[in-house]
Amino acid sequence: MYSKRKDFCYVLLALSVACYFAYVTFGYTTEDPITKDALENARAAYHLVHTGVIGADAVETANPKPQIRREPVPILVIAAFLLVHPEFDRPYTIAELTSGPLAQSVKGVNAFWRFLAALFIFLLCKELFADWLLSAAIALVCLAVSEVLFFARPPYVDRLYTEIPAAALILVGSWSAVRFVRTKSIGRAAWLGVALGALALTKAAFLYIAIGFVALLATLEGLKLLQAESPSAALRKVSSAYAVLIIAMFATNATWIVRNYAEFGKPQTSRGEDVLGYRLLLSEQPLLGLIYARSPGAIRRVSGPWIGYSAEDLKPGGRLDENLPALADIVKRMKAEGFEGNEGNHERLRGEALDFVIQNPLRYVATIGVFAYKGMWFMTYSGGWVAIAFNVVAILCFLGVFLGAVVSGNLTLVATFGLSAGSFLFTSMFTQALTRFNGPITPIVILSVLVLLVALGQSFFRSLSRGRLPFSDSSVSSSQSCL
Repeated sequence: MYSKRKDFCYVLLALSVACYFAYVTFGYTTEDPITKDALENARAAYHLVHTGVIGADAVETANPKPQIRREPVPILVIAAFLLVHPEFDRPYTIAELTSGPLAQSVKGVNAFWRFLAALFIFLLCKELFADWLLSAAIALVCLAVSEVLFFARPPYVDRLYTEIPAAALILVGSWSAVRFVRTKSIGRAAWLGVALGALALTKAAFLYIAIGFVALLATLEGLKLLQAESPSAALRKVSSAYAVLIIAMFATNATWIVRNYAEFGKPQTSRGEDVLGYRLLLSEQPLLGLIYARSPGAIRRVSGPWIGYSAEDLKPGGRLDENLPALADIVKRMKAEGFEGNEGNHERLRGEALDFVIQNPLRYVATIGVFAYKGMWFMTYSGGWVAIAFNVVAILCFLGVFLGAVVSGNLTLVATFGLSAGSFLFTSMFTQALTRFNGPITPIVILSVLVLLVALGQSFFRSLSRGRLPFSDSSVSSSQSCL
């Protein structure tokens, strides 16, 4: 009875905080125009509401052209928001939807995603920490820090980008994965598959990330089974669970993939050749120049004299001008090289990317580290040294906890941090690594720091209680002690 009362209080606290977290969203939105990728999401949702087609046209039309560039889940949620919000009862145009009072109203859809993210931060902490008070405290700290560094920042909350939806679904997927690796029931396998499928329909890269994530979990599980007393019986149970997981994940994506095949002749979730093209163009630039151009201001001032660059190089016409290209400049250059956006050129760009890797393998490997550096500053809310140090320490903790979990075979921590680690690696390997792309993993990165602090704190106080100096021997427990 006492345990049920604690669980009830915890859930009540989680729902209350999540509701408040959603409510404050409306104080962050403005009438600023919706632009770039977010504009495409808004247009597609408008066409879906008015014609039943996830369309690409920039103006109102009875028969919009279907689009493949943007993933469907955020668009579906925006469309649902347009249908239920009272301000959209009257007729309105795409121009009105994407600028002015209605733009401020439609940005309120982020309240749903922020509610989901806050709720699943609490649920994930409940899975990781045995004491409910500790779980609640960690969840509140994680949420508060994530609010400052990610959720409340205008580039995310005052837009209709897919970063906040992706952050929410990463948390859902991580929570689902933790529950799955602990009890491999068919129901939990199906739920995790659906969660990963929904994440892939929010950020297409997660289809590939999820495949790698599931393969990693299965590999670690297989290594554990080799040490079991009756591996054959355990293998049958685990195999059936993973089979259901994979089927559920692909089934969730199947309708959208079939739709794209019917409309465009390609069985894929979205089209990202332009991102690949930007990555190729940037990879041609001097690596030290890329590092300098994408460093925070404080690091630039210190490193510039050592690597031979200065602020003058970043100005128009400077040596690093092309390291900070506008979208129009990249598109112009891609068109000059024959990329016009038709299917043949999509295939050509994919071929050129593969040729670049084959012909320049060492340079490509070197660019992975450079682009990882370029994209790692997603939690630097200012250019000062404190923010820079926090960002660096947090990333190192995150990668250290994940890699330590993999080496030690800690499935719970691999399930918690694997999706986000995969996202960081994918962004570094295959995209131009905008800091915005890594924004969705902020709550998980913060959680990794807190997990490590709890583990170290437990070891510290345990050592003191035994009359020994902390960390004087091998008494430091693994991160699993906080689970």
